[in-house]
Amino acid sequence: MKNPFLSVSPVDKTEYLTARCSLNRGVLKKLPLYGIEDGIEGLTFQQVFSTPAIVDEIRRASLHYGIDLRNEPDHTLPQLLDRSLTCDNARYRQMAEKVVKRFGNRLGLIFLTLKTGERENRDARGDWDDDCWEFWRSLDTVILTGGLASSMLGRRFKEYILDIFDRARVKPYDIMLFDNGTYIGMMGVAQRLMEDDTVSLVMDLGHTGIKRAVIGKRGGEIAEFLPQESLRSLYMQSRFDSEGEKRDNAIALHRYLVKTIASSYRIGLNGAPLSDTVLISIANYTHNGILNDKRGGYAKLCAIDSDYAKVLEDDLSGELHRDIKVRLVHDSTASALYFADVDNSVCVTLGTGFGVGFPAIHIQ
Repeated sequence: MKNPFLSVSPVDKTEYLTARCSLNRGVLKKLPLYGIEDGIEGLTFQQVFSTPAIVDEIRRASLHYGIDLRNEPDHTLPQLLDRSLTCDNARYRQMAEKVVKRFGNRLGLIFLTLKTGERENRDARGDWDDDCWEFWRSLDTVILTGGLASSMLGRRFKEYILDIFDRARVKPYDIMLFDNGTYIGMMGVAQRLMEDDTVSLVMDLGHTGIKRAVIGKRGGEIAEFLPQESLRSLYMQSRFDSEGEKRDNAIALHRYLVKTIASSYRIGLNGAPLSDTVLISIANYTHNGILNDKRGGYAKLCAIDSDYAKVLEDDLSGELHRDIKVRLVHDSTASALYFADVDNSVCVTLGTGFGVGFPAIHIQ
């Protein structure tokens, strides 16, 4: 079946993912199974399942079990939840079990909604037609990646997803887990887009953090992977009181990115000659260097220029005194590229929200 979430670039005829694919705006207008958590009916997928929602629930549950997490920053709580599932402290285990059960069930209800595609839920998603729902119904495999899908946390979520399908007596998706998803987007980009016998700087620009590594490709395979220290994402505001404020924030973000990419490139040069092409996975729907101007913290970069890759190329070339080329790839598409051999599948990243990518995408 043709993938309704892909478009073809008129420039190079490669496929790219459109913003239509987003799961975050899906609505549980009618629950596909009642008696699990009926109070979430009418909420969006992102309201029901996201890292911020899980963090809030951890804090509420910790108070119930007498666990003091006041000194724990939010970004550490998902890892604490994962560790608590197998720790010796009974209160921590009970807290973790309660939170994981709630969000595992919610995840199951979301995937069951996608699989069954009941009319009420179709009508609530105005930008999807029946082809979109039929495509999700026809998929065989859901690959779960991201921090919330790794280790024990991912395995327990999978158990609850399959239990929801079993209760509904619906054949489930084949749920595939990938434990070490930290650099999966960078690996996917390198595997599919790097030229052979080269060494390149590969970046992952996320909403909360920036990952970077020097990657070497030999004989068609990744031969070396040299990670650099991860950095915080800065200037990620997405709502502004004026166009001037938006542009000022975009310029600050751009300068930070140029500084970060250039310094990462110089670090990489200490180890080996680098390709002049920098490969970048970015948390934005993008094709041919053009970013989507509607969604997320990187969208405002369009206020500088619609062809943002060209802006980066020009400024990095001046900074590094060489002719730098930049390749921007949607981050969930980058992760999906790693699973190119998994037929009829979708890659879903569990993070700040849902990320979606399709391994069967023609990208050069």
